[in-house]
Amino acid sequence: MELRHFRQQPDVGPRDTAGLPSHVLDKIAAGEQPLKAIREWRCISQTDLADRTGVAVTQIMRCESGWLISKEALRLLARGLRVRDDLLTD
Repeated sequence: MELRHFRQQPDVGPRDTAGLPSHVLDKIAAGEQPLKAIREWRCISQTDLADRTGVAVTQIMRCESGWLISKEALRLLARGLRVRDDLLTD
């Protein structure tokens, strides 16, 4: 996705009720981990997300590979990605 398209996307924050774009939902429905799909939609690298949230890059890599991580780490990642917590924690 080009930067100009990213800027036109709705700003989904922790308290917003807006949903994710359909192409992100399609990736998740196809089996991609929500964290990875949302992170890529936001155009954020794993390292940048780790810097924003304080969650180790290895934890992010594990979560994107399907391993379980703590709910607290998922909450921090959701906030770093500016999405509702339940998109990652449920």
